[in-house]
Amino acid sequence: MERILLAATPDSVALRASLVIGARSRSFRAIVALIERLPAVPLPPWRRYRTQPIDERDAIAYLAAAAGAEDVGGRVFDIAGPEVLTYAAMIERIAGLLLLGRPDAEGAAAAGRDHDRPRARVSGQPKELLGPLMQSLGGDLLADDAAARAAFAVPLHSFDAAVEHALRESEQLEPRWVP
Repeated sequence: MERILLAATPDSVALRASLVIGARSRSFRAIVALIERLPAVPLPPWRRYRTQPIDERDAIAYLAAAAGAEDVGGRVFDIAGPEVLTYAAMIERIAGLLLLGRPDAEGAAAAGRDHDRPRARVSGQPKELLGPLMQSLGGDLLADDAAARAAFAVPLHSFDAAVEHALRESEQLEPRWVP
């Protein structure tokens, strides 16, 4: 999609992000739902992989800055939040911010297709989203965001601030599920 966009509109800019933390982010909502609804969070092998989640407000700020920036047309930028976290650490911190003590069950969840339907049922997200998402987690997903930071100078929110904001906003969209 990125190549098609840049070829069709040479002055366009492509921004790449790993996980966007926001109330409308299906990936984030799936993680939150699993934490809320399971007494122990199953952590498959990808728990050790690292990523740099970005606050949706920061992603939007990057979009706005890119729209008004000079000499960035036709370029691709990685954007990321300020913290490098493993998926296990993200789940632990989200559970903490939800005030839910959740022991992890390391290795309890396999990453295969036969587990897509139960994950989808628990998370409330379609298995067509969760299956490819889980299968894409085969290693670290780290951004080289130095060029974006230099070109756009967007101040970044911490992971905890991003999660707290997303949880507050999602609460207005859909009340928290409590067993």
